Amino acid sequence: MFSKQCKLHLSSVEQTPLEHMAVALKTAVRLQLLVPALIIHSVAPRCFTNTATNVMKDILEKRK
Repeated sequence: MFSKQCKLHLSSVEQTPLEHMAVALKTAVRLQLLVPALIIHSVAPRCFTNTATNVMKDILEKRK
């Protein structure tokens, strides 16, 4: 069902297909939730000053 490249990727991240899907969807949702904060920050820079940076750092740290 999965191509050789897909299987290699899943193996390299040490995840099953379902685990990988869950991680990817959770990351997508977290990033989508940042959009309103970033829009507000663009017009009112005093709001959400570190929110996007902190969430993105957290996402990257969890990948390790």
